[in-house]
Amino acid sequence: MKKITIIYDFLKELGGLERVMFFQANKLKNHADIELLFSYISEKDKAKIIKELELDNSIEPKQIGKTRNETLQLALSFLFPSRTRKIKTDLIISHSFMASRMAYNKKKKDGTPYIVILYHPPNFLYSNVEGWANTSARIFAKFLGYFFKDKLKKIDIECVRGANIVIAISEYTAKRVKEIYGLNPAIVYPHISGFFKSMKKSEKEHFLKSNNIKRKFLFAHGRIIPDKNYKILLDFIKEIKNIDLIISGSVEENYRKELNEKIKELGLENRARILGRISKDDLLGYYNSAELFLMPAKKEDFGLTIVESIACGCPVIAWNDNAGPNEIINSENGLLAKPYNLSDFIFKIKTGLNKKWDKNKVVKSVNKFKEDEISKRLIDVIRKYV
Repeated sequence: MKKITIIYDFLKELGGLERVMFFQANKLKNHADIELLFSYISEKDKAKIIKELELDNSIEPKQIGKTRNETLQLALSFLFPSRTRKIKTDLIISHSFMASRMAYNKKKKDGTPYIVILYHPPNFLYSNVEGWANTSARIFAKFLGYFFKDKLKKIDIECVRGANIVIAISEYTAKRVKEIYGLNPAIVYPHISGFFKSMKKSEKEHFLKSNNIKRKFLFAHGRIIPDKNYKILLDFIKEIKNIDLIISGSVEENYRKELNEKIKELGLENRARILGRISKDDLLGYYNSAELFLMPAKKEDFGLTIVESIACGCPVIAWNDNAGPNEIINSENGLLAKPYNLSDFIFKIKTGLNKKWDKNKVVKSVNKFKEDEISKRLIDVIRKYV
């Protein structure tokens, strides 16, 4: 059986990228020997991530090198892209700039083919999104991008163009890839877990009672970080009466404090709540029980939480900014607001609250993102290697 090595920078977060990596590992394990490789693994968070993302027991994530310091490990991977040269594998799947450098370096040495997965072009080279550099690793990357941008862009383009296959996660991402790298990538969307589906009326009633939810509410979920634009939701809810706002997701205490200060400032203490990270079961309940799901982030390359919400029958309001949500949302499952026009977003929320949605049509509208469909597409793209 051939071996596939899937590489990324670090294992310490429960994000969309990690979900895609673990999904790939689980689906490809029947076709190849799978190795999950990271420049840094958080021993504190590793077990929790493996459990929640349901990584197959036969696959054990490994770290390149033994150093336990995250910044040092990432710096070593950046400075020494030859770190993976001794690894014996038949195919590398890269999920980051540094992983692509290592794969490119190995291909030059021994001809090992590699695939580059692009969720978006590297932020530290091509984006100035406010609040993106919110970890030590991202601050380090931003520092490198600021002082060595031209040189690093050249390296990035060389490594992406050197790949045997380039995969983008959406049509929007594919368009950006073509503009920057001059390539036409394959498109393989992130998958929607079969866990996210409509609940029975009795199940929803039990969920609401168990969580002491007595009023209708709007819902937002994801990594609660500044560049995802969550603060603006508080301005929206201030203008919409008789409905609450619930936001869930991992959040740093400093940003939670900022959000709670704004809640107090706007007098929304009894109407807006920041839950932090919640269980998968609770997330299913919130998706099913909310009146609408709100996506305040700008220029999202895809939007996995949007698909999860729709799969549970909850329509979505997002920006009509020609990014990933435009590929998901239509008149059957949500509404798109004029780019960054606050009044129109509020109008779309009010319209969505008054609209009679066909929940069956809402759910069926994202069938193309189901696990089986995405798995087939993934395997078709890399079949020649497995």
